[in-house]
Amino acid sequence: MMGVAKVSRKPAFMVSTILMVVGTVYAKGTEMYVCTAADGVRTYQNSDSGQGCVPLNLNPITVVPAPKPVSKTPPAVGGSASRKTASLDSRTSADFNAKDDRMKILQEELRLEEGKLKSLQDEYKGGQPDRLGNEKNYQKYLDRTSRLEKDIKTTNENIDILKAELIRLSD
Repeated sequence: MMGVAKVSRKPAFMVSTILMVVGTVYAKGTEMYVCTAADGVRTYQNSDSGQGCVPLNLNPITVVPAPKPVSKTPPAVGGSASRKTASLDSRTSADFNAKDDRMKILQEELRLEEGKLKSLQDEYKGGQPDRLGNEKNYQKYLDRTSRLEKDIKTTNENIDILKAELIRLSD
């Protein structure tokens, strides 16, 4: 039997096996069957072996090409203003909408990171956070304080990155 693949119950293996089998089917243009044995084990094959086999309904795959990147080369020395205008005119409204959407997403992420930073700083209290009930062991308290310091540093770095990206997009 050609094209038979046993699939275990592990999802990652099952997905990769199905994709491999489906890719083979599309490449060859043959029909594919899913057969379930009495013990519940599924097999995928390219022929109907009888009981428990059902044809696999494979919808065609739609491929959408990525948009072509916009060239960001500066105009030649002595270039006219009409070249610059023409390059701006070549950008579609979708390009501007995508930029606006990206800026809105970054602004929302920045707002969330700033809120997270405020929450962390409130809990940290300048290096003297309140001890929690489960921190009778002083080392647990020190570990949490260290984690808060690290989280504050990481959040500050994230905020700096988001601000730099927003500045880059606004140019």
